[in-house]
Amino acid sequence: MRTHFRLAGWLFLFAAVLVGYAQEQPVEPPPAVTSTLVIEEGVICTGVEDRVPLGASETFPPDVGRLYCFTKIVGASSDMVVKHLWYREDGLLHTQELAVGGSPWRTWSNKTITPDMSGAWKVEIRDGDDNLITTLKFTVQ
Repeated sequence: MRTHFRLAGWLFLFAAVLVGYAQEQPVEPPPAVTSTLVIEEGVICTGVEDRVPLGASETFPPDVGRLYCFTKIVGASSDMVVKHLWYREDGLLHTQELAVGGSPWRTWSNKTITPDMSGAWKVEIRDGDDNLITTLKFTVQ
């Protein structure tokens, strides 16, 4: 009878260890979804002329007036879109959906910047399925 209790005790202890071990194993996050689009060139700039960005920088004065997010995209087909999401201090201010007509393709969005809009900015560039392709960070100061 004692042997049965010992065996049951050992089995219970072994099961408890296995359950504890299984619970302590880290859970792998699902793989991130990536876009098939690639941003070959992405800049924040003060203008675009003949599909070429002008005045590209990571820092702009508060009286800049207007900024552009210029992107050159590769890996696209003619029926795709990209989105430019403009954030100031983590608050979304503007979203622009832009048609992509092939590969390579140059496109841009713009945002009016008033003197009271200083701070840290970013533009997230996403594909039509809302997958993040890249983020461009800049400062207005």
